[in-house]
Amino acid sequence: MPPIVFGAPMIPDPALLAALTAEALGSGWLSNGGALHMRLEQALSGQERAGDAVSLTSSGTMALLLALGLGDLPPGAEVITSPLSFAATAQAIAWCGLRPVFADVEPDTLTLCPRAVRAAITPRTAAILPVHFLGVPCDVKALAALAREYGLWLVYDAAQAYGVSFNGRPIGNYGDASAFSLHPTKVLHTGEGGYVVTRRKQAAALRRMRNFGLEGGRAVGRGLNGKMSEVNAAMGLALLPDLAAELAARAALRATYDAGLGGIAGLRLHATRSGASASPGYYALRLAPDLRARVFHALAAAGILARDHFPLLCGAGTFWADAPIMTAEGGAPLAPELGPEVLCLPLHGRVTQDAAAAIVRIVRQSVGQAGGMA
Repeated sequence: MPPIVFGAPMIPDPALLAALTAEALGSGWLSNGGALHMRLEQALSGQERAGDAVSLTSSGTMALLLALGLGDLPPGAEVITSPLSFAATAQAIAWCGLRPVFADVEPDTLTLCPRAVRAAITPRTAAILPVHFLGVPCDVKALAALAREYGLWLVYDAAQAYGVSFNGRPIGNYGDASAFSLHPTKVLHTGEGGYVVTRRKQAAALRRMRNFGLEGGRAVGRGLNGKMSEVNAAMGLALLPDLAAELAARAALRATYDAGLGGIAGLRLHATRSGASASPGYYALRLAPDLRARVFHALAAAGILARDHFPLLCGAGTFWADAPIMTAEGGAPLAPELGPEVLCLPLHGRVTQDAAAAIVRIVRQSVGQAGGMA
């Protein structure tokens, strides 16, 4: 069996990508909201709820920066976020001149715990930045209630949640804004890029911010260069015709994994939230760390590259080494204990059903052998 990588980006039809790129080159309009940029923005807006708008950005990190900036938060204010995420979550807070405050996670979903958020709120708190971890929606109802109660800006890091819906609504519809990534590690990508979902009335302000704060050629507010190029937009447009097939392939893989890995002692499937659609981006197992390592190495020996957990954003060896993780009752946080349980299996269209069966077999054998040694 050939090696199976954890993540494999969709590759567009070369002729279609070449035609779209030639269109941009022929127009001589390579950035600043050209025709391809507008078409991709409109196509993605069409996937959102009526009244919401997509604004493309140069990266997912830029999407976070702009989503936070849209809140006009005071310099040095605190933003409560999760310690379990990719580094961009906390880095975006810092680059906005704000201070990340880490709150603990829920034990089943590993998303930000609303009770821990409440405990972390101080007079300096200006915003909450929860993460839809591994595509599992946060407790959006409780977090929205907290944001209203304390007058806080609520931005979701939805980089891991493309294509997810919750209670029949696209995940980008929740909060004041949601930031998505279009990096090649994501289901849909543009080579490099991202986007922000806002209510339509906020889109003009965000798009002004991503273009140096310009209006009529004059800087009328804060801004930077956060625009997506026409070449990147061409990549996204070229992939759209293949998106449905890719999503179907991932759904079939999920079904194979579910059927083969459910009900195994010592292994549990990472919980989703009731009312949420399954994530097309991640398939996660939860195992004790020593067993997780055993499974990881058994898969690697067969040429199958799973992904281990996200390292904590705070604590020893990080930029935020002295930052505590706030908990609801003041006890020991769950995130350092539970984060190392996560193991993500390959979930993309290049994983065949035969390969998926082999992955299931290796996982079952590894867990069974460990049980027999206990």
